[in-house]
Amino acid sequence: MLRKKEKQTLTRLFLLGVGAPIGLDRFYEGDVTGGFLAILGFLIALITVFGLLVWIFPFISKTFRLLREFEDAED
Repeated sequence: MLRKKEKQTLTRLFLLGVGAPIGLDRFYEGDVTGGFLAILGFLIALITVFGLLVWIFPFISKTFRLLREFEDAED
């Protein structure tokens, strides 16, 4: 059975994977400003190639951070 920390990490990973363009992971974590900035960043990424590169780096970085958090969860 999964522990609470593992469940939280999986929930955040799911929200990041499914709702990254609209900042669902940020809103879930209680970061309203970050959520609106994520939406704005995604809109800019849709318009420019440079914006896409700027948007994809934090997305991949956060994904790996959450995967490490899941892996390091105490038994």
